[in-house]
Amino acid sequence: MQEDAVVANMVNSLSSDVERTQVIDIHRHCMLKTSRFADRLMEKFLKLRTGWRDYPSRSTVTVDGITSIAYHELNDIDVQMRAQDEAGVSMSVLSFSMELELMSRALSIIPDAILARKVNDGIAAMVTSYPSRLAFMAMINPFNNGSTSECERCLDQLGAKGINISTSWKGKFLDSEKLNPFWEYAQAKDVPIFLHPPCVPIGYQKMNRYRLEEVVGRPFDTTMTVARMIYSGIFDRYPALKVIMPHMGGSLPSVIGRLDFGYRLGYDGLPKIEAAACKFQPSHYLKTNLYVDTMGFSPTGIKQCIELFGTDRILFGTDYPAVNISQKEHVDMIKGLGLSEEDEDKIFWKNAKYLFKLSDANQ
Repeated sequence: MQEDAVVANMVNSLSSDVERTQVIDIHRHCMLKTSRFADRLMEKFLKLRTGWRDYPSRSTVTVDGITSIAYHELNDIDVQMRAQDEAGVSMSVLSFSMELELMSRALSIIPDAILARKVNDGIAAMVTSYPSRLAFMAMINPFNNGSTSECERCLDQLGAKGINISTSWKGKFLDSEKLNPFWEYAQAKDVPIFLHPPCVPIGYQKMNRYRLEEVVGRPFDTTMTVARMIYSGIFDRYPALKVIMPHMGGSLPSVIGRLDFGYRLGYDGLPKIEAAACKFQPSHYLKTNLYVDTMGFSPTGIKQCIELFGTDRILFGTDYPAVNISQKEHVDMIKGLGLSEEDEDKIFWKNAKYLFKLSDANQ
């Protein structure tokens, strides 16, 4: 009996260690890859419209005068999985709304609903190759009237765990009243929404140098759209919404004090349409509706997010391989913060498991 107790304790300890080493990356990308003739033809036309150029380890795409880099790992899920193993990441949740938004720009003759279906079918197929190591989010244009039907198909039939949308869509931010049916659906479905900036952010005209559209413009797009969502009262009308911001919330943590003082000063003298409609100061919503990931290569930034949001609202994310830097660097950064084991586990996997409703079979 004593030996059995010792063995049981050893097994429990081993099991606990396995749990503690779980890492779930909720900010992972991939691009549609298909062998179907019609889809290959569509891909060829897309590349023609975006000035696609191939180089040994990467490609470039040019849209509205902005040239961006696409690393070859983006459309090779097997290469990605080897990198995931090397980094010690146990599971990744795939999404890439940027690809859908780019396709919509370049292939405007094809309805967004059809493009979304193709992209979602493609990513769902990738996941079936590694069912215990990968999950995915449905990607849609929320301004499309049929977007909730596509979400329903992905969530109920394809096994999607969340919804991924762009922070802006062809010049429109997410505080538009046209999105009310989408927010209502997401709240009723109790599904997390992961925001991601588009390939070409609003205000791109002055960003065609030094990858500014990527390193400044895209976090700005997130900051602007979430500020507008807060001020417009979306989180008061739909208080159970769960919205995840990438890149440590863009600049929102740095300007949240300014959003608060603007609200406190009030809007007397401004047109009614320019007055905030939210019930509380903007900082209130950081701990009710909003979550952030850890992608940003800044331990100081992560610590600021912990202070503002709390460890219950922070998820591990890497942006790999759109940002082609090893996931291991992100893992080491979290481990170097000096957090308690409990807080580290929350960021690495517990928060993601809860938010995306990931079962043990998914890990």
